[in-house]
Amino acid sequence: MSAAGTAGLASAIVRGGAMTLGGSLLGRAASVAQSIVVARGLDPHRLGVFAIVNYVLALGEAIVDLGVPVAAMRVVAEYRLARPAALRRTLAILAALATALAAGGALLLLGGAGWLSDVYREPALAPLFRLAAALLFVSLIGGFVAGVLQGFRRIDTLAVLTPAKALVALAATLLLLPPLGLVGVILASLAAERVAWLLAARPLRQALAAVPPSAADVASARAVVAQALVVSVPVVLNGLVVWGGAWFVRSYLARAVGYEPVGYFHVGDACARLLLLLPSAVAVPFVPAVSESAAHGREATSRMVEATLRLTLFAAAPAAVFLCLAAGPVLQLVYGEAYVPAASLTAALVVAAGFQAIGVIVWSTLVGAGRTWTGFAVQAGGQAAAVALTVTLVPAHGLAGVGTAAILGAALAAVGGLAVLGRTFGVRLRAVRAALAVAVLGWLGAAALWTTGATGWLEALVAAAVVVAVQLRQLSSDERRWLADRLRRPAPELRR
Repeated sequence: MSAAGTAGLASAIVRGGAMTLGGSLLGRAASVAQSIVVARGLDPHRLGVFAIVNYVLALGEAIVDLGVPVAAMRVVAEYRLARPAALRRTLAILAALATALAAGGALLLLGGAGWLSDVYREPALAPLFRLAAALLFVSLIGGFVAGVLQGFRRIDTLAVLTPAKALVALAATLLLLPPLGLVGVILASLAAERVAWLLAARPLRQALAAVPPSAADVASARAVVAQALVVSVPVVLNGLVVWGGAWFVRSYLARAVGYEPVGYFHVGDACARLLLLLPSAVAVPFVPAVSESAAHGREATSRMVEATLRLTLFAAAPAAVFLCLAAGPVLQLVYGEAYVPAASLTAALVVAAGFQAIGVIVWSTLVGAGRTWTGFAVQAGGQAAAVALTVTLVPAHGLAGVGTAAILGAALAAVGGLAVLGRTFGVRLRAVRAALAVAVLGWLGAAALWTTGATGWLEALVAAAVVVAVQLRQLSSDERRWLADRLRRPAPELRR
């Protein structure tokens, strides 16, 4: 590739990453606001019921689509330049496959609504699952369209779709929750998906208009489907692991201890996952950066990963300490007095999220380097440990057992991931040892303060400030200069 071509690609990555990052953050903020509205509009029992519906849908989406949206993205990105004459028919085949899968999944959920309600021993779930079948269909079709747009590099459209869906869902929830309850929340999600369809329609037509007619020698439908499944298998398995673990914990709690604890777990998990906003945002430009650095050799990749891990820990460690010690006041302020009993569980889930922040960087590194199967193995090990420990600890310890299981599972995945990065890319443990030690000791200190009752806004602020002060001493001189420079002025891309 020429120097001009390389510079153009890098510029596109930066612009696309910035747009995606902004859209993701705005969408996440609206989603958090919606979760607050739902929690305040429902009691813990009904919120637990909603959590079950939510995660059954998420698991269904992860399994039923068979990773076809990812395959469509890869096919469009490859074919639009290399094999444009084969693109239109190939997309038509994949669209038919995606539609058939979405319809089949929706029909299965519609027909199995009563059975699922009996399994969960909650009659209110049956009508909710029947309505959610329509939501499953439209969301799966929307996911396929998003994959196609990504393949056509319509990043601007995708950056708009994410916050638009979240904002419509928030507005519709505010309107429909008071009169309709949980039915109103599902209808709000349906409205958001339909708006996304409308917003995506014109950019999709424009992209397809530039695709030439299909040639006569296009591969058969069977060959296209087989190629798509080869690409999508690790994606499906990873979705099954991530969403399956989350669904299992909630389902097990519902049957073992009731729906009110599920509601507590739901708000605690939502609060703890605020800690993952930064590493998830970093992952958007980081994945293509890893792919690009691989061309410069193993040394370039390892140094970049080391710096990203240190800076991720720099942000995650004090944030986790603060949220851990301020869990009670935060829950009372955000979700209301009814959810304060979830404070101790939230504190544990926050510590688990600290380890999960490391896991996000590990996963992003492995995906960017094309080692998705290795990333899946790391994720699966941590999720399997968390599930096994949940089943072991919950009968005797209740929600405290769930928190312990989450911490140990996330820590196992983080340790395993760091070992894989060291073996595969030469990432040096000594380069992140100090940052990791400060983070872990800070989280252990927060746990110790929690057990003594030293919690609240002031204690959280002081403890987080101490962690930041210690961390600043661990940064290299180059990292200090970089951080000071970014604090003094915005990035050049943002100024332009």
